[in-house]
Formats: sequence, C-alpha cells, structure tokens
Amino acid sequence: MQLSEPDEAIAYLYFPEFGLISTNATTPAGESIEVGMIGREGFSGVAGLMGQPEMQHTVVMQTAGNGYRLRASVMMEGLQQNPKLRTMVDNFLYVQMVTATQSVLCARLHGLQQRLARWLLTAADRVESEQLNLTQEYMARMLGSRRSTVTVTAQALQEAGMIEYRRGRVNIVNRPKFEATACECYRIVRASYDRLVPKAGK
Repeated sequence: MQLSEPDEAIAYLYFPEFGLISTNATTPAGESIEVGMIGREGFSGVAGLMGQPEMQHTVVMQTAGNGYRLRASVMMEGLQQNPKLRTMVDNFLYVQMVTATQSVLCARLHGLQQRLARWLLTAADRVESEQLNLTQEYMARMLGSRRSTVTVTAQALQEAGMIEYRRGRVNIVNRPKFEATACECYRIVRASYDRLVPKAGK
C-alpha cells in the first residue's frame, strides 16, 4: 500500500502496529533506494509535524500488516500538550537520523553481503520476527542493487546456514552468525534503537 508520494500533501501520520513502512528516495527515472524503515516503534509523515506541507520521498507499506492513521494536526496538538509524547517522538526521530546516516555510509563502503545482512536483520527487528515475506526483487530495489546479484548473495547466505529462503519468504535461522556477517552499521543503529525505543509492553 502506497501511503504517500513525492510532493503530495501530508494530511495523515501512519502508525504500524505490525509490518514495515519504507521511506524511499526515488529518481525521475523510477529508480529507488530505501532511506528509512519503520516498525511499531514509529510512524510515517514526520514532515507534517515540522510545518512542512509535503515531503520528497515515497512512503510505502513494505509488508502486510495493520495499524492506525491520525491527522497530523491532531498529533501536533498532542505534542504541545504532552511532554512525554514529545520525548518519545524526539527519540524516534533521532533513531531515524542515525539509520539514514549509517545507510549512506553503508551503501558507499560495504559489500552487498554485509548490507543485505544488515537490512534483513533490521527488518526482522522492526517486525519482531525472524520470518520475513520479501521478494528478491524488492530487496534488490531497497538496496539499490541488481536482482541477480541479490539472488547470488542470498544463496551464499543460505548455503552458509544463516538464512532459509524460498518463494518470497526469508527465515533467519542463525542470528548470532548472521549478526557477525552484517557490517557495524547494524550494531550502531541497533544500539540507538535499544537505548531509546520502549520495548513492547512498557
């Protein structure tokens, strides 16, 4: 489900209860790369809380899930009246900033196997499950790579006993080994996430 397009007015914020929201930078030719990933810890449409009427990215529900939407104007009122809510939103925005900056560094300096491991681990953290319904075509698009290259890389990770992949479903079967394969970008973002985002039930 497409939640918003570039230059589209931001009327609503979307809060996933389960599933993944991707914020993607897109070229005029239609090429895209993911610059943000959101699970139950956050929401999309943050530009609407900064006095900006629109944003320059595409926001899409990446996997099946459910959630809620809220008018940006209502959220603005809540932030003014509730300091605790403001702190939670500020923490979420900081984690998003860390994620975006590490993604830029990761795309420039790290190999596809490290980047794919980081991306899959982050997705698993956001949906709080080791099973992900993702096609290789979609993973390639989010990583800014070719599908054939992602196919070869995913096969190597499967042969190494870290994941199982079949028919659009990825299952992480050896997380410690998989985390060791991922670049340090995953650990940096995860540390910020664990420090600032409340755990379920808290």
